[in-house]
Amino acid sequence: MDGSAAEARPRVARHVMAAEQIGRRIVSGELIPGIALPNSTLLARELSVSRPAMREAIKLLAGKGLVESAPRRGTVVRPRAAWNRLDADVLSWQMSEAPNAALVRDLFELRRIIEPEAAAFAAVRATAGRLSEVERALHVMESTATTSAVSIRADVAFHQSVLMASGNDFLASFAPAIETSLAITFGFQRRHCPGSSH
Repeated sequence: MDGSAAEARPRVARHVMAAEQIGRRIVSGELIPGIALPNSTLLARELSVSRPAMREAIKLLAGKGLVESAPRRGTVVRPRAAWNRLDADVLSWQMSEAPNAALVRDLFELRRIIEPEAAAFAAVRATAGRLSEVERALHVMESTATTSAVSIRADVAFHQSVLMASGNDFLASFAPAIETSLAITFGFQRRHCPGSSH
């Protein structure tokens, strides 16, 4: 078998696929907060994964704040307020089920709070290398059609590079969430506001 063909299709680990299936059920409301998940043996059988893979999936979900271990109850779904709402997977799972205008609004508001301050810091603190990244992303973004995949990637790169150029590690840590937020909102706009720009 050609090794390059295998590299072209990255294999998703079984525990990641199991975590995604359970995570989607949680964020969609199918599994409500406070409810205990079926025991790991049953859940592993239902999702066609091994018990070790299921344990890893549960650890992954616990790291995202979606579940926790409760004495004598097993693994329990946590309240929405406990979720890591900025986790890329959690954001993506929330938007994949059905359009959620409130979530899109909340993401825009988060960006409106963070990005102007990050840009102000970047204007003062950006190194030559970071400034070059911002300018390069801006150039690509402005020179392509706003709906093209290249423009969208450049738009995401622009927003991320501004956060990185801020010189503030905490602001820079929002870069993955901003990337997911932009991808989600671009998709939402294409579905519900054809022809709109961001």
